[in-house]
Amino acid sequence: VFTHFADTAKYLYEHLAPWAKANLGLESALVTGGGGNRATADGMPRDLASILTAFSPRSKERPADLAAEGEIDLLIATDCISEGQNLQDCDWLVNYDIHWNPVRIIQRFGRIDRIGSPNERIQLINFWPNIELEEYINLEQRVSGKMVLLDVSATGEENLIEAQSGNPMNDLEYRRKQLLQLQDAVVDLEDLSSGVSIA
Repeated sequence: VFTHFADTAKYLYEHLAPWAKANLGLESALVTGGGGNRATADGMPRDLASILTAFSPRSKERPADLAAEGEIDLLIATDCISEGQNLQDCDWLVNYDIHWNPVRIIQRFGRIDRIGSPNERIQLINFWPNIELEEYINLEQRVSGKMVLLDVSATGEENLIEAQSGNPMNDLEYRRKQLLQLQDAVVDLEDLSSGVSIA
């Protein structure tokens, strides 16, 4: 579970970790980058490397003699681990809050969607603000608009906000669909009163 703010991560950990352990038998950990790492597993070291290794032991190539430290099933973290970490043992990623910069969403997802993943499917779940707040800030429309701009600027990344289904397309068909998507998205982007910036 990714969130932008350390306070939100702590709140989620305090409410999810005890429930997950009592009801599901799952061990949880918290990583915020501020040194307040926590874990429900008894005897689990609280340093970043140990927690991430316990969460993704195969990708981190954990030595067999450290297996007694246990494993982490649920990791709640801030963006301090959204770059440069290989956590491909995981097959579910939850964005508890949506970062205004879609590249951050791609970086978060990139921690688990990696070459060599043992998982057949990777799931991405986004929590969007409630209707009143959404009307106030139009976050979903702005982030989706930025994702369209990123798609069209040939980043090579697929749109992680929009669910894509079907068989993989050949390059020409893929480009045609991208252009049609851009054509439809331009109308939506022109309707935005505040404009769109990818900065």
